[in-house]
Amino acid sequence: EGFYNDKPLDELPVGLQGYYENHWQLMGMTTKPLPRNKIKIVYVMCALRGAASREVIAKYSKQNELTVQEVLEGWAQFLQKQESYQPPRYRFYHESFRDFLHRRDIVQAAGVNLPDISAEVADNITEGLQL
Repeated sequence: EGFYNDKPLDELPVGLQGYYENHWQLMGMTTKPLPRNKIKIVYVMCALRGAASREVIAKYSKQNELTVQEVLEGWAQFLQKQESYQPPRYRFYHESFRDFLHRRDIVQAAGVNLPDISAEVADNITEGLQL
């Protein structure tokens, strides 16, 4: 079942950035109050840069694994699931999605502080938390 079944052709998002923006909204990432837990999970995955298991994403983002699983399922079309690892690891398919997440307007609207998230990830790595 697709998100765009009932949309006329002229209302479909234009280009990859438009597609990302549309999906960001469809996933409720702009609703009020902001889903800060889910937003943090996506940005922690962005900061990790490499593939990570659901458990590791939960530890780095300080969220429960159920919430992380919901985010992974909601963003599945943008993620590569590496099942050769047990447990499976997840990473973004394209750098363009990471670029989208770093756009100033998206960062401001999401209410995140990228340096803080990057520092938090770096602190966890320093403390020995493995991917």
